Amino acid sequence: MRPDEYWKNFNLGTELDIAGRFLFNGLQAFHEMDHFAAEEDAFEFLYSVAVGVERLLKIAVILTEHDSGVDQDAFEKSLITHTHQDLALRLRTKHDLKFSARENEFIALLGRFYTSQRYGRYSLNSVFAPAEERNELIKFLEKHLDTKVDVSSWLGTTPNERKHREFIGRVLSKIVNPVHQIVEDEARRLNIYTYEIDYRSKASKIFLSKKFDFEDEDILQAELIAYFLSSEACGPNARLIRDLIKPLPFDPALEGEYLAALRSDRRKITVLDELESHYEDITNFKERRGLLEASMLENLDYGDEDEDIEDIEIDDGGDEDGS
Repeated sequence: MRPDEYWKNFNLGTELDIAGRFLFNGLQAFHEMDHFAAEEDAFEFLYSVAVGVERLLKIAVILTEHDSGVDQDAFEKSLITHTHQDLALRLRTKHDLKFSARENEFIALLGRFYTSQRYGRYSLNSVFAPAEERNELIKFLEKHLDTKVDVSSWLGTTPNERKHREFIGRVLSKIVNPVHQIVEDEARRLNIYTYEIDYRSKASKIFLSKKFDFEDEDILQAELIAYFLSSEACGPNARLIRDLIKPLPFDPALEGEYLAALRSDRRKITVLDELESHYEDITNFKERRGLLEASMLENLDYGDEDEDIEDIEIDDGGDEDGS
């Protein structure tokens, strides 16, 4: 295999997976946003999505434009850009790549964020133009959803609802899917397999399943909880939990927050504080920790009805206080 074939087949295949992971992370960050007031939330979403879209566009440009006749150095220098619109224009010369006004507006928003806003707070001038990326995102949502997003007070802040998440997912799908199709078409033309993605990768959700929201994951969580609470859950993991792990005295009034913590890493933080408080009353922390770790094993051996705690292998590492 020639170096250029290896580059396009394997290195760009890795890049495609990376692009998909950035898109996954950005959409997940948006899904977990409670509201639109925090600049940090807007930054996290826009950064991941901007990087993911840019890398995907560059893969499509390379597969489309590169051949043995190009000046390699000049071609590689032409890829050193963060202007999403220019990359998209390069694809339009050879492909029927047409975005709606709404999608073009979002691509331009990503370009402005990545080229001028992502380091804006390192400048004193940011005092006179605060929260640029957050405000641009809000304006985009307000314009295309014909709604008002209030961030004027913490108590009256507009919550991030399903309509916002579904809308962002639709916009990104209209951008990502056509570009990914170009990657697939060009790879097939070149008789290479750049488009192949591990189905277990985050990128598979974006490029194989073509899912741009996390509603299914939320439903899956609810279904799994319903299963584990039922008598149908009779495998080794469920039995070990029921037989050997006494539940901590969590507050029934906060069950909604606990369920949210299962869905969101950021929501786990406050519940972890409560967990630490409960652990102060645990005298057999090492044993409990070992059982909890065992209960999460994918191939747990706890199959006999008469098996007892001595048959479960517990890690003795760490001190009694969990350190």
